[in-house]
Amino acid sequence: MNTERLTGYELWDVTLPPLPPRSRLYHLAPIGLGTPYVESLTGYVARLAEAHNVRTRTLVVHELLPHLNRQHLSKPGNNSLASFWVKDSRALNSIRTLARDWVRVLEKLTGRRDLRFLTLLTWAEVLTPKGLLRSTQAWCPACYEEWAEAGRTVYEPLLWKMMVVTICPRHHRHLSTVCPYPDCGKTLPFLGPGSRPGHCPHCGRWLGSPEGGASPEDEPPTEDELQWQRWITDSIGELLVAAPGLSSPPQRERIVQTLSAYVEQLTEGNRSALSRELGLHKGRIAGWLKRGTVPQFELFLHMCYHLGTSPLKFLTEEPIVADRAKMNLARKKESPCYAQAPARPFDVEQMRCALETVLASDEHPPPAMRQIAKRLGRDHTALIHHFPELCHAISARYKAHRAECSQRTSQELSDEVHQAVMILHTQGVYPSGGRVAALLKSPGAIRHHAAQTTWRETIRKLGWVS
Repeated sequence: MNTERLTGYELWDVTLPPLPPRSRLYHLAPIGLGTPYVESLTGYVARLAEAHNVRTRTLVVHELLPHLNRQHLSKPGNNSLASFWVKDSRALNSIRTLARDWVRVLEKLTGRRDLRFLTLLTWAEVLTPKGLLRSTQAWCPACYEEWAEAGRTVYEPLLWKMMVVTICPRHHRHLSTVCPYPDCGKTLPFLGPGSRPGHCPHCGRWLGSPEGGASPEDEPPTEDELQWQRWITDSIGELLVAAPGLSSPPQRERIVQTLSAYVEQLTEGNRSALSRELGLHKGRIAGWLKRGTVPQFELFLHMCYHLGTSPLKFLTEEPIVADRAKMNLARKKESPCYAQAPARPFDVEQMRCALETVLASDEHPPPAMRQIAKRLGRDHTALIHHFPELCHAISARYKAHRAECSQRTSQELSDEVHQAVMILHTQGVYPSGGRVAALLKSPGAIRHHAAQTTWRETIRKLGWVS
């Protein structure tokens, strides 16, 4: 046997390499991490459920609650879970133990290590829960529509959850707080059984709008409002951007140290004097320093604004020499957050006459009660208290007009979808949702309930589906 022609080859190692640990749930990456528009934890849970093609309630009850030792919430007939959706879900984005527990469980199940930054847990020692987050959702319809048309993922920024944020910094519109469809019109919980980013959890319909969703009762924000909201969103955005990069979370002692430095530099140790200069209640700063309590978030923002510093600098940097030239002490009474109108007597007969005039007029479109209250310079709840029947009649007329407009819009959209389906059908092309959307004036409108219904019915009649 001739062995000269034999060639030696390196032996192959066919041993299977060790597999890295697998996560129970998808390793879904958060959106906007390290930016002012970072995703909220409640929005992440809804996206995670959507990624697994299950309802949010299914994910929460069957995957999350067992690891949270709160199985009692999922027992049949138990009202605790209903209370959780309405009242407790907002705490998931906050600084309390519930948020910490959910982050721990979600990170364990997804294999992520960065979900705490979808909450305000980094600032737990220097913020107080009171006045921090809204009780219900707020959103910018123009942002939703813009993301959908650009093919980007629709999600819920943590910034929108903050109580002090009322205007979208990108589109300069008031954030929406109720479902825009007249037959729904409900507020949205932070997390609900049917939560889906960009959709109402009650009726399931799309919440985006090219016009930003502004209703006739929403007046454009004033320049002062925009300026104040711009400062607020920039300040909160700084905190959200900085959170992932901090070596350690700031401690409560930092507030006392920095505030004491300002007191010594500006008023030579007179705490009450600095309270007055900042437009705060007499002795407010003295109380914070004496008791070591954390200021309510809105008051804290107010204080930083007038000291000419940002919340991030106040909480993370060493106290510096105060520069009065950079402060807003002279304009403390002009802060939009604390501007108060002088009290005026409530003339019952005058208000009654004004409401009757509105009801008898043929103004088109008919105004909403909130719009009328703004015209009269009164709080709408006071008008409802004194004149419930008149206010109900005005609201009913406004709602009827909204319902008529909604019906007309839905019909026009249905006609447009039907026409798009027929165009694709005559071309011999399957009229998928994406192809139909591309032919619409607003591609994002395909998510609308009326558009979906018309699309399904039309392709069924044409024989594309059984």
